Amino acid sequence: MKLFKHEKLVITKEEINGVEFIKEVWSGVLSTTIFHKLVLESLKIYREQVPLIKGDSKRFLLFADVSKLEIISAKDIQWLIDEVNLEYEKLGFTEQAVIVPKSQIAQTTVSEYEGVTGSFNTKLFSEELTALRWFLSLL
Repeated sequence: MKLFKHEKLVITKEEINGVEFIKEVWSGVLSTTIFHKLVLESLKIYREQVPLIKGDSKRFLLFADVSKLEIISAKDIQWLIDEVNLEYEKLGFTEQAVIVPKSQIAQTTVSEYEGVTGSFNTKLFSEELTALRWFLSLL
């Protein structure tokens, strides 16, 4: 189910093996202004949708496909780590699977994003199926 659509970001509610999750698909070149605007807009959507989707589940996945992302700044990745991941954690996300960009420039920057912020764990993958299997193995 589509929750949001922009030329640089599409957000949907997805399901695998009866487990619902949020999927983001990012693409193109992201200026800091556009990126921050879209992330803040997505947080508004998640504040409304995540409690409805997550229910009583102890784990909840944010799946970010950034394979078509061309450029993003290191400062924006650091902003995600320092500020946004804390918001994701408050919303109830516990894991994030990120499909790495095909662009070498974006891939280098995104690689800094992997790790744990509080109880919010971000892991990088090269393909969707591996990422979803990882998440399902945690349930």
